[in-house]
Amino acid sequence: MLLPSASSPAGFPEPTGNCHACRQSIFWSPATCPWCGALPPYQDVPLDLPGSFAQPRVSLRHLRRQGNPVTESTYLALGGGLGSFVWVDYLRICGAACAQIAVIGAEAHPHARFQRLCNHSQISGEQRIRSDSGARPDNIWGWPGYAAEEVVGLLRAHQWRAAVRILWQILSEPALAETYAPRAQAVYMSLEREMARIGWQQMLRQGRICALRQTDDGRYVAAYFPQNSQSLHFVVAPYVHLSLGYAGIHLTPELQTYRHAYHDFRLAVQAYEQHEHIYRQLAQHGGVLILRGRGIVASRILQRLDEIRQASGQPIQVIHLLRAPLTEDAVYGWARRHTRDHWQRQPLNWPKSAFGGDLRAALEAALPAERQTLLQAWGGVTTSDRRDWQEVVERGLREGWYTLHFGVVEQIKPNGRRRLVVHLRDQASPPASRRLVADFLIDCTGLNTALNAHPILADLRDRYRLPQNKMGQLVVTPDFELKELRNGGGQVFLAGVMALGNAFAPVDSFVGLQYAAQRTVSVLVREGAPNLRPLDARSSLSQWWRWQRHREPSP
Repeated sequence: MLLPSASSPAGFPEPTGNCHACRQSIFWSPATCPWCGALPPYQDVPLDLPGSFAQPRVSLRHLRRQGNPVTESTYLALGGGLGSFVWVDYLRICGAACAQIAVIGAEAHPHARFQRLCNHSQISGEQRIRSDSGARPDNIWGWPGYAAEEVVGLLRAHQWRAAVRILWQILSEPALAETYAPRAQAVYMSLEREMARIGWQQMLRQGRICALRQTDDGRYVAAYFPQNSQSLHFVVAPYVHLSLGYAGIHLTPELQTYRHAYHDFRLAVQAYEQHEHIYRQLAQHGGVLILRGRGIVASRILQRLDEIRQASGQPIQVIHLLRAPLTEDAVYGWARRHTRDHWQRQPLNWPKSAFGGDLRAALEAALPAERQTLLQAWGGVTTSDRRDWQEVVERGLREGWYTLHFGVVEQIKPNGRRRLVVHLRDQASPPASRRLVADFLIDCTGLNTALNAHPILADLRDRYRLPQNKMGQLVVTPDFELKELRNGGGQVFLAGVMALGNAFAPVDSFVGLQYAAQRTVSVLVREGAPNLRPLDARSSLSQWWRWQRHREPSP
């Protein structure tokens, strides 16, 4: 249905607040702002920061006179997501106590945002995510991996054949079998177990981060609004870890223009938004759906549509809209991304050697100006190399319910009250215009990595004149430090997708978050940060044994 452009959209309650990024009214509680794609929280709380925050260095004496609560910590993790969790896990294993660590984030669980976006993109708990067995954000040692735990669970359930199949897969991947990937639910459960072990809730301060500044005593101060509070709080610490994740989902200009013009959030959606109504409608009445993008989310949505088509018996037509044909494999040295039916496939989102082999070493040794060229050669939009997904594409093309169209979207408009028309421009010469008519459109063009869309990082860049790399992100050292933010003995580290373009390629992966945490904690240990000790063979084995028995890390 199309929603009127005046006041509150029909069928929804009055506005619950404004988006903190675009200031548009929010009428319900989606996973993302439907206007600009920003991720929660949405409350547009007044940012009445003290006048001292206008300066690069904040006077703590003047700040305490303001009357707002000011607390101190040794280690401060800003973000509260998986990147923060992995860093805090390393700190606890290396000897830091809960009382020395503060975490500020919007969610109660570090995997809450990840899980929500997975669910909305049709990767439910039983589905397998794009990762490998040893990439465990809850286990810095990587052993036992998810595959070993799954095999043990299957053997206990007397599912011998399934256990043997997993064993064969992990012993013969990737040459003779497709790469093992853990189920999403196994990741969530293991994270919750480790949360309880390290005392995550004792360290977490749920709220919205507003700003970070240097202090006049060689530390840093973070301003934040606690959950359900209009009172500004401050945390002061000498060691800060920033892992803020994506600023939001990527809404294409055509989709934004369509929404602002027609206030419709049901017929044309982004894949990371909640859009279960589309699958219900297709299961009941059938229809035509336009799918944009060719990454892992597009693969999973296509699989879900095929499942509905077979279960319901309804005539469901999928038009896969791509900008241009893709017919050749992408090759770099020994690394190869195979292309089939205009999809590029590989087990992980980067070549395996970029995680810990020769490509990782080559990127770290490369000059900053050369790294963008290497990353563009290794990266790209790909999907997992899974036989069941390949079979869906091949069968759909053969049976005719799945078709490919190529062109650039120029405009999205309504076609009556319940349909869409998409205007395309061909890549041919001279270019020609076409139009596609469908019941729904699902856009799988990913998440927003623009630094300008991240208010905290953009503010730091402008305030302290931090340099950006060729990929548009902040420059960090190989140890993930924002060197220009050094404040006496104080240090700030950056991890996650906003560190892309530096000395490590897969920063936005479980392994990437663990690698960043290992490098940063190693620096802190080397420079004598309080209560941290190196993980030698003996202490590492001792801590792993405590992890295995679900006992709190030893101090």
